[in-house]
Amino acid sequence: MICMDDKSYKYLNDNPLNNVQILQIKELEKKFPLLKIAKLNRNRIEYFFTCSPAVCNYVMGQFDFIDSITYLDADLYFFSDPKKVFDEIENKSIAIIEHRFHWTTKRQLKYGRFNVGWVTFKNDSEGKKCLTQWMQNCLDWCYQKVEKDRFGDQKYLNRWPSLYKNLYVIQNKGANVAIWNIPNYHLSCKGDKIFIDNQQLIFYHFANIDQISKSTFNTNLSRVFVNLKGILLNKIYIPYLRELKSNMVFNDKFISKKDNHISGFKYSFINLSRKIRSFFFKDLVEL
Repeated sequence: MICMDDKSYKYLNDNPLNNVQILQIKELEKKFPLLKIAKLNRNRIEYFFTCSPAVCNYVMGQFDFIDSITYLDADLYFFSDPKKVFDEIENKSIAIIEHRFHWTTKRQLKYGRFNVGWVTFKNDSEGKKCLTQWMQNCLDWCYQKVEKDRFGDQKYLNRWPSLYKNLYVIQNKGANVAIWNIPNYHLSCKGDKIFIDNQQLIFYHFANIDQISKSTFNTNLSRVFVNLKGILLNKIYIPYLRELKSNMVFNDKFISKKDNHISGFKYSFINLSRKIRSFFFKDLVEL
């Protein structure tokens, strides 16, 4: 678990979790001095993105007994065992997952075909080669700017299928369900199990959530014209947000999540459009 500030490191050090090893950001910066240079020319979120491959590279280098490493975004929540995903990957050197955009979110392809929420690297020559190149790419350029072949740490993945022969694209529908693809699927329950079409939900990617107050959250599902109700509300969002709230230990002011690559008239138009959609579609969860 990578701690990006001293406060989170101190808390986790004082309240250790089972099967978790804590890594301080300064350890990463000591190992890879170019991170400190990158830190000076990008904002906080862009620096977080820059560190994604560096964390994997650090762990792989420190513990050579590791057979493979999987990078996970912090806003994933697992509803069932991910073993099915690992079984699917088998002996592939690299595994990535598509956004699987719904037609209402196809415009977001400009941010990348693949999502960085789950990325697996095997400790073999091709896995390490890919990881090293990804880190170098991010050190050189990692900004919240949309370019033809670049956006943050994510759009670099677009090129991987043509660069690496032993790469696998994860197919399980129950993996990486998120706001940008949820309209693709039919949700159902059998007992405590949640199904996405005919496959069990493994993990949901809770991107785009804004915390309005201590107990109020905006899911922003109106952006994809989805009403927050039924299984989506009661079995997916509420359990996650309750867990999130119960584990809140800091009272810091919320950090603005405004995208700095959108501004001017375009930002105003998008903001107005989102307000209109949120009027017609339920977005808020109050616990």
